[in-house]
Amino acid sequence: MALSTLQLINQIFIASEILFFNIFGLFGNVNFIVLTATKNKLKSKSSYLQCALCFSHIICLLFELPNAGLLFTGIQLKRNECFSAISIYVFFICAQAVIILMMTIDIFVIIFLPTFYRTITTWKYLTGMLTIPVFYSSGIVAWGFILMDDEIVMFCNPPLALYPTVSRFWTFSNVVINTITLILFISLILVFYYKGKTQKSDTRKIMKRLKVSIMFFIFTWYIGLLAADLFVALGFTGPTLIFMMSNLVFFVLISYSQFFYIVIWRSPDYRNAFLESWSCIPCCRKLHKIYKKSTKVSATGHSQQVHSIVSSAN
Repeated sequence: MALSTLQLINQIFIASEILFFNIFGLFGNVNFIVLTATKNKLKSKSSYLQCALCFSHIICLLFELPNAGLLFTGIQLKRNECFSAISIYVFFICAQAVIILMMTIDIFVIIFLPTFYRTITTWKYLTGMLTIPVFYSSGIVAWGFILMDDEIVMFCNPPLALYPTVSRFWTFSNVVINTITLILFISLILVFYYKGKTQKSDTRKIMKRLKVSIMFFIFTWYIGLLAADLFVALGFTGPTLIFMMSNLVFFVLISYSQFFYIVIWRSPDYRNAFLESWSCIPCCRKLHKIYKKSTKVSATGHSQQVHSIVSSAN
């Protein structure tokens, strides 16, 4: 009885997390897509790729809502029922991890293949970047359908909805993908450290806003997957393993929700566009006016500094 009560409390706690991060995350991800689609200054191949990530996170967050309902009611499904219901979620949760890798590769392309980046059409570039995520995700989903059984699962989420063999491969392959992302990103940091001043301003802007976002991704999604692998390696099995892995959803929900908020913190262009779009709200209107004023002061100061340097040289 004590165990059942503990399980119920844990389920309600996880369901509450899901509801909170859906509000927080959906607002941010939708805003990023809308701002990129409506503001010409924000449109680029890189921002469209980031929109694909935000769209994936929107789908992931929305599919967590039925899981929250099941958690509140205590209803448990068979694996074949659960997986059939959330197969789209499984597709996008697989895709988003690879899209993060593609976003890192995108910066490499900008730095080392600038002519190719400028000349290739947007649709061809995005098609090439999104092909690997689509193939990887499709393979996992197809394998999941082939091996699904009628075992009852405690929580209807991707790690448990996938047959254990498929789930194990999924977590391991994600750790490999994320490790590659981490290695490439560290390489990018070193490149910018040694060549930072020679990089174009657009490249620096993209790197500035992605740097913190990818670090957040590493310390949420990546750590969540590593912890899941660690629990298995330590020999946890049965309800104990399921209980511990299901609570890792907290890290996953953060990774689904953080991108937009990091962007408006790190990117003046997105921050200004966001405040302008929500200027109907008094606090946003006030912040937008303050931000515009501070931007003008900074621009004037920079102009005077340049003029002074030129005059001294003459």
